[in-house]
Amino acid sequence: MRQVELDVVVTARHLDLDDALKEVARSKVGRLGRFLGGMERAEVCFSRTPTGHLGDPVTCEIVLEGHGHAVRAGGSGNRPAAALDAALEKAELQLTRLKVKLVERSRPRHGSASRHLEGSEGPFEGITEL
Repeated sequence: MRQVELDVVVTARHLDLDDALKEVARSKVGRLGRFLGGMERAEVCFSRTPTGHLGDPVTCEIVLEGHGHAVRAGGSGNRPAAALDAALEKAELQLTRLKVKLVERSRPRHGSASRHLEGSEGPFEGITEL
């Protein structure tokens, strides 16, 4: 089955991004399509936020859309590349969870199936009357 490539849009607010970082973001986010097929569009938004002395100044938000599902993940870091990596980890986890949910919905497990295996003893077999 052929993978459909994600349409990735990279934007920045209150921050200047070089073209190399934009290309890295496009390629890394484009690979997220392998976790769950059917995702068609991705938006990556970097922003600089005023923080206190312990906060990270750069945030990255990734929004993936497709087949009626939207997955949003965010991360922060001292540099844009670190914020991107943090957001990618969260997006991978959320896409994996969504895929498991969709697969389990289409293939439900029945609790009684394990009781009816061939060769297994029933609850009263092997008990003799007194």
